[in-house]
Amino acid sequence: MTVQPRPYQTDAIEAVRGEMRKGHLRVVLVAPTGSGKTVIGSEVARAANAKGSRVLWLAHRTELINQSCCALERLGLDVGAVAADAAWQPRPEALVQVASIQTLLARNVRPPADLLIWDECHHASEAAEEWAKILEDYKDVRTLGLTATPERGDGSGLAPLFTGLAVAATVRWLTEQGFLVPCEIARPDAVLEPGHIAQHPLAAYKQHAPGQQGFLFAPSVEEAERYAEEFTAAGIRTVCVHAKTKRDLRDAAIAAFRYGAVRLLSNVFVFTEGVDLPMASACILARGASTAGSYLQMVGRVLRTHPGKKRATLIDLRGISHIHGPPEDERVYSLDGRGISRAEAKCKVCGGLIVEYPCPQCGYAPEAGEGEDAHTEIDGVSVNKFHRKLQESPQQREETLERWIVSALMKGHNPKTACYRYKGCYGEWPPAFERCLARAELRANALQVHRGGRVA
Repeated sequence: MTVQPRPYQTDAIEAVRGEMRKGHLRVVLVAPTGSGKTVIGSEVARAANAKGSRVLWLAHRTELINQSCCALERLGLDVGAVAADAAWQPRPEALVQVASIQTLLARNVRPPADLLIWDECHHASEAAEEWAKILEDYKDVRTLGLTATPERGDGSGLAPLFTGLAVAATVRWLTEQGFLVPCEIARPDAVLEPGHIAQHPLAAYKQHAPGQQGFLFAPSVEEAERYAEEFTAAGIRTVCVHAKTKRDLRDAAIAAFRYGAVRLLSNVFVFTEGVDLPMASACILARGASTAGSYLQMVGRVLRTHPGKKRATLIDLRGISHIHGPPEDERVYSLDGRGISRAEAKCKVCGGLIVEYPCPQCGYAPEAGEGEDAHTEIDGVSVNKFHRKLQESPQQREETLERWIVSALMKGHNPKTACYRYKGCYGEWPPAFERCLARAELRANALQVHRGGRVA
């Protein structure tokens, strides 16, 4: 079966090859959640396999192992699995092997490989000695690392294990092109202290995302279980899944969610990676996130497109999006130390430009909070939508309207649908629609010409 990569995916592959031509043996490709990391990796594997190269695909979760095997087989590749719980059979003779890192370490086996593809490679670091040992054992093998968030929770960088870096696309660009859905944020007016949330998650869900499917991220298993019970008692079927949930129960919960029998999946960090449930549109954060990586992984779960899905809703009960920014904010990536920072972010205290906290001007360093106490205080403060948008200047509002009109034109919709979206956000009809429409039509036509067409 032939899977045609999108143009930006093809460009991303060429960017990786460009890094390798510069002499980088190991390259990290940053591709946001929902941008098709597996498609990109599979296409790289297919091209290598066509030349007779042996490919070893590495992952650390059973879900990722099975997803990767499925994607590679769809391309007609001969695939074998080296993983204790994989749905695919071991086939040592296959040129493409998909392996669990834990299984390789436990069995002390190293399948021969001419190319390594490491899914969710942000787990690799010199600080993670066993994981680093895998790369050391393949020290002369070309390696492609795939991740949406090149950042580890312990602050250690992906260098020197990886030396090259390429970026497939930004969340903003993918949203504007319709590959991801826009995200509305409901949050308090400021960051709350660790251990505090603005509202009970049930009340916030009823107010801002009634009826939507999604994920509830809690600070502890105890609270995740309690929230699941309270939501279910209120007629909103919610299942808690945690690290010790038996495999069959976890699979049953995901299947029930996929078919709409479950509204919410309550967890701590179980559903940050390795789950593809595009019908999910609500992300409830009843916890903090000390890194941008963990924050983006949680929010990224609900940004995928799905039939009938127009937008995602982030209910940020701690207000940590004040620190990490909306998901579509431009980011700067690095292989050293903290791997993700906001481009030209402003300090929430003094307003000075910052790359990351602490602020170099005033020294402010907010603590988003991770690993909080099991008991959470509910402050009972207001959680508002569009808080960030309402602070925009008239020029910024025009830029936003123009982006929304371009998006409508690219999808073949009436451009005035952007006006209703504008009114719903800012509370007024856009005063500069005609001016924005003229600019938007030029941008949309340029994009269509690039794709081989033209906006009518």
